Amino acid sequence: MNGRFVVRGTALVLLVALPIVAAVLIWRGADWFSGPIEIPPPPAIDAPRGALPDGRVGLIEQAQYEGEAYHGVGHGFVLRLADGRLVGMTTAHSLSFDARPPLRRVALIEVGAARPALEADTLHGEPGTARSGEDMTVDYVLLAIPADAAIDPVLVVQPDPRGLPQPGERVTLYTSFGGQPRTLTGAVTSAEAQAVWVAMDDDFDPSGMSGSPVVSQHTGQAIGMVIATTRRGGMRLLGLHPIGSLVQRAEAAEDFPKIEAYRR
Repeated sequence: MNGRFVVRGTALVLLVALPIVAAVLIWRGADWFSGPIEIPPPPAIDAPRGALPDGRVGLIEQAQYEGEAYHGVGHGFVLRLADGRLVGMTTAHSLSFDARPPLRRVALIEVGAARPALEADTLHGEPGTARSGEDMTVDYVLLAIPADAAIDPVLVVQPDPRGLPQPGERVTLYTSFGGQPRTLTGAVTSAEAQAVWVAMDDDFDPSGMSGSPVVSQHTGQAIGMVIATTRRGGMRLLGLHPIGSLVQRAEAAEDFPKIEAYRR
């Protein structure tokens, strides 16, 4: 069994598509669902404008446990650091490092592709843990990518150097469902060091969207990774791990343990 993550609370959850047991993250109590969402007005953004990335950058995350075939467990993306290194980004709650049989590899694959964009058996630093509270920054897994890996540049996203978006900023979620790439739009309702929250323009089934990148429509660069979801005032909200935190962890990594050797 690939693991079970269940935490206290009564709120809606973000589901990750595991084949046996769904990994479940629960957000706040029922009071979080009452009342309308107030979306701040569009802010003045001093950062340079940039083009949005290709619609395929939200990659499907697949896990391989010993003796088993790959299976989908969520989403992820490839990020380019300032020094040019590429790092795979996904969530901790989509994987189990103490499972029996043990986790061997994680792959990120473009929707509809025959082969993964990357296949990793090594971590880029120690992994995080499944979120159980308001701090989204604890939930992450960074995948080491060999320098000579042949990854299509259109599948790589750039981190927004601001580290956080601005409240009211328009953003785009890059993900997939039904076997097709999909982009969905929304606006930032709050942006703090531990979490960014986005109110989406449309409601949708968020199952399996954990790990998808969210990009600023102004800069064209990633501002966060989807960790959790809830509903309030009839609107779909997404909780993100801020991109500044992910970049900081990637740049500070000194250990690169093999996935098969890592245990909680």
